Amino acid sequence: MEGGYTGRRVNAQIRLTEPQGIIKNIYDAIVIGAGGMGSASAYHLAKSGADVLVLEQFQRGHAFGSSHGATRIIRFFYDKPFYTELMKTAYAEWRDLESVSGKPLLFITGSVCLGGRGNSYGQSVRRSLDAAGVPSEWWSAKQLTERFPQFGVSNDMDILWQEDTGFLHAAECVLTHLELAEQHGATVREETVVTDINWQEEFPTVSTDDGQFHARKVVVTAGAWTGKLLAELNLPLTVTKQQVCYYQSTDADRFKPDRFPVFAEMTADGEFLYGIPAFGSGVKIARHGRGERVSPDTCQRTPDTAYIAHIDAYVQERMPELGRATHAEVCLYTETPDEDFIIDRHPRCPDVLVAAGFSGHGFKFCSLVGRIMSELAMNGETDFDLYPFRIDRKPETSSGVPRLQS
Repeated sequence: MEGGYTGRRVNAQIRLTEPQGIIKNIYDAIVIGAGGMGSASAYHLAKSGADVLVLEQFQRGHAFGSSHGATRIIRFFYDKPFYTELMKTAYAEWRDLESVSGKPLLFITGSVCLGGRGNSYGQSVRRSLDAAGVPSEWWSAKQLTERFPQFGVSNDMDILWQEDTGFLHAAECVLTHLELAEQHGATVREETVVTDINWQEEFPTVSTDDGQFHARKVVVTAGAWTGKLLAELNLPLTVTKQQVCYYQSTDADRFKPDRFPVFAEMTADGEFLYGIPAFGSGVKIARHGRGERVSPDTCQRTPDTAYIAHIDAYVQERMPELGRATHAEVCLYTETPDEDFIIDRHPRCPDVLVAAGFSGHGFKFCSLVGRIMSELAMNGETDFDLYPFRIDRKPETSSGVPRLQS
């Protein structure tokens, strides 16, 4: 293998003799990108017996993409029923990962969705939950403040409670998937920049600054860099700068996961905000979407003071005891026009698989998407319905109902 790496399972490799007489080992799968989706794909592939190479342009756990940080929301409610159905399996996959690793990764807090009386988001969420048989309750302002006195709300608000919502320890989920992949024999090569994917050879060739690597299948889970790597497909992916703020109460216990829920609010002017209980850096609060379009290579990583002030003003109204933000950080969204994922084969090379467009609501699906990518690579098919995630689907705009950041 060029670059000094050899596959670990001889029976899973193919040996090719090139005209020059050079012998090369062929991986069963190369995974490009070791974030949430890539790490999960590597784990499921390696667990299934594949000889796997993971190529990550930065170090594992880096903060330049969309998978870093302490927490991401996990939930059942969606305006599109197929997501709710997929979540039934995703929850089980996360619990299985906890069991295998022995680590606590998924924390249930319940959630409240706030909005003006009769707002479309709350109504849509309730219909979705009812259709899926997932219990939820309408609460009055009095019920909310009796259960969670941290909130200040008015009597003319819709308040929807759902008990199964919670959050994932995001950074630890990524590291755990990679650690388990390595335990199953995968090779994780960090600080290795992929410069080209040649899918026109007999076996796809992945070129890097350190040499070339070959595989039966290539799984592209490169987040904000996916469009650049697969430029020939002109994927409908938009990368935007997003920001999150963190808060610390003088009484920190009041905002811990056992005393404070995940929450979301649709404001009167259509802005969508969300929050996650104190875990690691504090209470996480942010606005979903509305970020400026950026390049992942040149994005300004300094949070905007105007944005922080805007979130501070919201917090002063809704949870005043949190005060002002202690700090903020930047991450990236990579989205499609209809906000649905891309999970498909390269239309001109079935040996190259693509998983992209997850930002804004995708992290909760990592455990499941990893399994799906492994099944597609190893078996050529999966039992999960991927029709909504085709590359060639007709572009559609969002339904108008925002989704929580995951």
